Amino acid sequence: MSQVSPSEAAQYVNIALQAFQARDRDASAAYIARALKADPPLGDRWRSVSKLAATLGEISLALMASRKAVQAVPSLDNRLALAQLLQQSGRMEASLEQSTALLRDYPNDPAVRHFLATSLVQLNRQEEAMTHLRRIIALPTVAAGAENAWHVIADLKTFTADDPDVTAMEQHLARLPDGPGTREGRVVMLYALGKGYDDQGRVDDAFACFDEAARLQKPSSSFDADRADAYVQDIVSEFDRSFLDSLPPSQETSNRPIFVLGLPRSGTTLVEQILVSHDQVHDGAEVNLFRPASMALNDYLARELRESLQGPGGASLPTHIARTYLHLLNERFGKEGRVVDKTLNNTRHLGVIHHVLPGARFVWLRRHPAGIAWSCYRTRFARGVDWTRSLGDIARYFKSEDRLHAHWTAVLGDRLLTVPYEELVSDPDTWIARILAHVDLPYQEGLRDFHKTDRAVSTASFAQVRKPLYSSSKDAWKRYEQHLKPFFDEYENPRGK
Repeated sequence: MSQVSPSEAAQYVNIALQAFQARDRDASAAYIARALKADPPLGDRWRSVSKLAATLGEISLALMASRKAVQAVPSLDNRLALAQLLQQSGRMEASLEQSTALLRDYPNDPAVRHFLATSLVQLNRQEEAMTHLRRIIALPTVAAGAENAWHVIADLKTFTADDPDVTAMEQHLARLPDGPGTREGRVVMLYALGKGYDDQGRVDDAFACFDEAARLQKPSSSFDADRADAYVQDIVSEFDRSFLDSLPPSQETSNRPIFVLGLPRSGTTLVEQILVSHDQVHDGAEVNLFRPASMALNDYLARELRESLQGPGGASLPTHIARTYLHLLNERFGKEGRVVDKTLNNTRHLGVIHHVLPGARFVWLRRHPAGIAWSCYRTRFARGVDWTRSLGDIARYFKSEDRLHAHWTAVLGDRLLTVPYEELVSDPDTWIARILAHVDLPYQEGLRDFHKTDRAVSTASFAQVRKPLYSSSKDAWKRYEQHLKPFFDEYENPRGK
């Protein structure tokens, strides 16, 4: 290979971005790889290259670019970005090593200490995490870091009736001015304080906190219930069995991925943890890799899919998407064992996923809608779940999810197993056996002790899956039944059915 000048090498990054914008995932990844091999002096720009590679699902390339950014400019931002990427890609020990080194250099930076604490939480090292969180609160110039620390503390503990932490959180919230610049801090504190009140049995006070948090976030929500309903209507009216059978088939037969579906807080993380406790399952996560693997598709609706598959090269596209997805799974998890994919919103892409990966199996968690509604309303989601910011929006979203479940159950037949959450926690042995049989795994004793499995858990359900199976949460929503009236009014309304 001839020598490449720095300017030519830097141009590879521009070409990679152009390819990404043109939805050519493979070309974008190839040019990132060429840029990394040529190693032009991009300085801080390597961090942007890392973000682009991560968006493509190319974890190895993303990590290489992130390390080049740190080598060129070893700033706090670049080093923290590397630690976060390591965490997001499941390299927890390497991430912990990076964040520990950062803490030595920046002992009073709340973001560094908070990141280290959340890493320890994911690794079930809660006492160590709590020490760092308490240190954040004690910092004299902590700014917004205290709210985030309080939020994790609230998730980690159960508050007693006279808990001084509740008083401390009330005082902290009272000191926050009510304005746009402090809105996020107030939201975080309201979720934390609401959890404290809930533990204390102060139902009205707890609901008031969660309700105000939702109200403060609602103006920035991008969720459009009418548009979401229309999208689901298109799916259920067009994506039937005859349409799937009319498409050029995929030649990929791998059954490596196990797709766990369902609304947030419906038990998906519980089933994921049970499955990854099996010695033939390597790991699992909300991997979000099918979307980059299928970038060549303009959309997942039937008419757009047909158009894509009838175009040049369309006949081989299902196989190509499947093998790209499997390649990205290898990037994220290595090549050994089965993998659980519990990405949110896969229910809207299920027809395409099934078509390109016909060997995959699907497990769909269903739970009493009021239980999920209350659990979602009281949970601070990091991103992408804007429909949780209003009880009415939650109800609209749930009705669409009900339609999708009925539709895909009819279309996919025995490829899809519906698991009622309440039955799973009441009769785990029966349901664990059924789940294993459905996903073609041999029965294995001891999977109900999933809480003993040593792995990182990063979702909002981390606290629950560290405990043995319990059924007390099934009816937790009933204390708030009168407060949930807007949800019931909308959910029981026949509109959109």
